[in-house]
Amino acid sequence: MNAYEFESTWDVEIVVHGPFNFSKTVAKPAGWHWATPGEVFQAGTLWSGTYLNGIPLGLKMSAEDGKISATVYAQFQLNDIEKRSLLRDMRLGLGADDDLQAFYAVACDDDILSVTVKDLCGMRVRRLDDVFGRVILAITLQMAPLKRSEQMMAKLLAEYGTVIAFDGREVVLWPQPSDIARMEPAELRRRVNLGYRAERLVKAAQYLVDHPLALHDLLNLPEPDAIKKVMEIPGIGPYSARLVLGRSSAPVDVWSVVILSELLLGRTPKHPRKEIEDVTNAMIDRWGEWSWIAFVYIFNDLPQLARVYNLSRIS
Repeated sequence: MNAYEFESTWDVEIVVHGPFNFSKTVAKPAGWHWATPGEVFQAGTLWSGTYLNGIPLGLKMSAEDGKISATVYAQFQLNDIEKRSLLRDMRLGLGADDDLQAFYAVACDDDILSVTVKDLCGMRVRRLDDVFGRVILAITLQMAPLKRSEQMMAKLLAEYGTVIAFDGREVVLWPQPSDIARMEPAELRRRVNLGYRAERLVKAAQYLVDHPLALHDLLNLPEPDAIKKVMEIPGIGPYSARLVLGRSSAPVDVWSVVILSELLLGRTPKHPRKEIEDVTNAMIDRWGEWSWIAFVYIFNDLPQLARVYNLSRIS
């Protein structure tokens, strides 16, 4: 595992026009991370990190009245081009320029979403994850319960993540594609217990070493083209591509389809996998371009929704 110690190199302020809730955005109620599962959120402050041109950086962030104060930690001073690039990625990851009010206008007239936006007002749905971090998430979620996926991700970070130390904290970043591309799948299976996913992850890493992808470039493509581009990564199918992108198409799987069917169709599916297409179409018919953000709001507000709707699975 690589390890780095950083010093403060740059202070920057990011303004997000309301509604905006920093805590719910970077530490979502369902436990979803913002940039890496190895980040730390405590008392309104986030210690996280990312890669800039393949070089790890630390981030300390807090917010007051929609104004985010961020300190960047590194082993070098950032030049102006690097600062602009990092600021662009941070704004994107925070959803700083997303039109949340337009979603709320739709949600407030919807029986289901009106519950969630009341509970989660100001939560932005974007993340800072790079493409490979999202690919790791997508592959470890394949054909596995959430608890099993979390175990695989935790073990992968423990064995191959990048440890960065700054401001008295340690954060573990996702491995980079080059860290995994040179490995033998058998070693990953043995050390991380990935099963058949080990070969998929190695092949995906090798592909991304040769064909780097950046989220901001993917978001500039029409969604069908972006999904097609992501599906060129070995081991990534349509569901995983939607999970990687986080655009308008929701990644409905055999677990989430049960809850969505109960919410939208009023029935618990006997054969969940066979219901995915019907439920996906129901989401599109009801929420259209807002299907992804609706998906995120629903699955971060299940305890409250379960007070209103008869949901058989809320964990």
